[in-house]
Amino acid sequence: MHTEAIIFVLLIATAYVIGKKNISRLVERIGHERNISAARTQYVNTVLNIAFTIIAITASGMIIGVGLKDLSVLLGSMFAVLGVALFAQWSILSNVTASIIVFFFFPYRVGDFVKILDGENSLEGTIKEITLFHVILNTADGSLATYPNSLVFQKAVTIQSSQHKPAPITLEPEETQQ
Repeated sequence: MHTEAIIFVLLIATAYVIGKKNISRLVERIGHERNISAARTQYVNTVLNIAFTIIAITASGMIIGVGLKDLSVLLGSMFAVLGVALFAQWSILSNVTASIIVFFFFPYRVGDFVKILDGENSLEGTIKEITLFHVILNTADGSLATYPNSLVFQKAVTIQSSQHKPAPITLEPEETQQ
């Protein structure tokens, strides 16, 4: 292996360590600012760290000489196994993706009374938890209802009442915010 390749792999490893730490800090800060449960924050952290790890490994592999063809065969095989494993639950990945988007961009939170507008299947209740796959609502009759994140992401959701004020959206470091 050439010296340049070693240097690039070390740079990727350094960027990976620093980037992973910064991603975790960002997710933790957003979770704290929006009063999001620690479990949900950890879900999002895990998913983003897995994606970041795959990117770093792929980049390192390409630099050390693993051909794009070899890499695509490996990734294709992994996704084929994953696809077979998730065949009955094909929407799992869409729920995970929707959960990440809901974490960062949606205005409702645990404790809000919401109505999910879905025609005859509309549902309303107080959000008890937002998990990696579902929004869990306490309905007026006292029952628990789960609604998939991918459908929540696609449907109109109205906030009937909220206990939270909107979190400020800023990209400045914490030290400068006061």
